[in-house]
Amino acid sequence: MELDRLYFFYGTLCYASLRTEVLGHPVETQIATLPDYTACIARDGQGHDLSYPVLLARPGAVVIGQLARLTTDDAARLGFYEAGYRREEMPVTLDDGSQVSALIYLPDSGLTPGQPWNLADWQHRWGEITPLAAHEYMALQGVVPQADAVSRYPMILVRAASRLRAAVPHARGMRRTPVPGDVIVDAMATGYAKFFAVEDYTLRHRTFAGGMSPPLPRAAFVSGDATVVLPYDPVRDRVLLVEQFRAGPFARGDVNPWSLEPVAGRVDAGETPAQAALREAVEEAGLSMSRLIAAPNFYPSPGAKTEYLYTFIGLADLADDAARPGGLEEEGEDIRPHLISFDQLMQMVDSGQAENGPLLVLALWLARLRPGLRAEVGAA
Repeated sequence: MELDRLYFFYGTLCYASLRTEVLGHPVETQIATLPDYTACIARDGQGHDLSYPVLLARPGAVVIGQLARLTTDDAARLGFYEAGYRREEMPVTLDDGSQVSALIYLPDSGLTPGQPWNLADWQHRWGEITPLAAHEYMALQGVVPQADAVSRYPMILVRAASRLRAAVPHARGMRRTPVPGDVIVDAMATGYAKFFAVEDYTLRHRTFAGGMSPPLPRAAFVSGDATVVLPYDPVRDRVLLVEQFRAGPFARGDVNPWSLEPVAGRVDAGETPAQAALREAVEEAGLSMSRLIAAPNFYPSPGAKTEYLYTFIGLADLADDAARPGGLEEEGEDIRPHLISFDQLMQMVDSGQAENGPLLVLALWLARLRPGLRAEVGAA
């Protein structure tokens, strides 16, 4: 049996909250340094910066990290988390100048070094999201193969970011104000998890009469938050819609599963809904927008879905050649843009051609804002 071993952390696991989620409990650490290396932001094969570091050999440099003694159970959890990394033994230096041998996880391949990596910068952007994601990811150890857990991690990270946004207190209104103990979960199981997840609950909740409900079976279709933006040109008084195949109408049996809708997409972890709206406009239609105007945010189907939509009107120059067919090939997207007048949009609403919920919301919101937007640009 392998004895307890020393491990050196030089990247995100220097952050105590994340390390605790990965190992399942806090561990004592001490400062140590790895000589003749520097930590750089990892870049993937497409040259995109990732959120974690890689080591680059550099004589005379040092990497400051954390040294911890881990049990075999700790090491098993760490190995499950460090998928795609190999474990190597290397000498590290303690504060008193002495050297010890420690195990370090290094990436196998496919990553290249970018700019210097800084833990404080990472913590500012990822310090709240990553421990939440690690908690969900580590719950999969022993439940699914590691490769399956790794394939789920991008969406686990997106859901963690959604939970953080959902935790922001709501403004007081007519709804009851919940207090701890108002919802009690007796059991929860994940029936399916991939791009989306399905969570089955047995729960009890506070009733309006003041008691607790009996145990209730409830299921939630879990997805990340999304952003929706309707591009509008107040000078030309026209909007841009995109058309694409949608699995939802197809699975319902709709005779035409191609949908007309605003630009929309998932809010990735580490970006704001507004940043996601600007990114999606470029990806789906090659369109740049000069200004985003916040529109209503809402749950499209709160009875069963966790999805929350952040919506915007996006001001743009919608000349005849403003948009192009778009979508990401690696995601199987095939998207066609349509430029239509505001009057045609409202005719679609009246006739029932507009069947997409966010499109209906944004069309009516635009009708409310349109006179002021047109006046700003001196349009008749």
